[in-house]
Amino acid sequence: MKEAQLIQTKLVNTQGEKYLTITQGPDYIYAKWRGHITADDVVNAAKAFLEYMKEHPCTKLLNDKSEVTGDWQDANDWLEFDWLPAVYHAGLRCMAHIYSHSMFSQLSARDLRDRVMPPLLMQNFLDFDSAEKWILNCGKHTSDSPA
Repeated sequence: MKEAQLIQTKLVNTQGEKYLTITQGPDYIYAKWRGHITADDVVNAAKAFLEYMKEHPCTKLLNDKSEVTGDWQDANDWLEFDWLPAVYHAGLRCMAHIYSHSMFSQLSARDLRDRVMPPLLMQNFLDFDSAEKWILNCGKHTSDSPA
């Protein structure tokens, strides 16, 4: 990631473990996830992200779940029907998502992508560099819609 500002939000689960750090980057918001996550963790994080975005408007999110395990698909209904309209209204237009190595988490991410497009442009990636390249260019061209 390019130089990030020191504006951060950190979330801790009920066991006292940090599972998400949200950092304002130069051209996108970077959400770095760690550990085992649940649907409740995802909903709490999405609410925190929405509040963060209201204070630090940005059209792009790089959502890095490369270091997580867990099935969070039960959060996708809430993300689709509650979070998506609010975050879109707040200005989010592009989301790059880095897959976890966990198949359950990957399936959750694929399901979410199908639910948020349109209006968001969302693409899933296997690595940070590809995701960052896409998010930095997202919205610059009319051919941004992922396949």
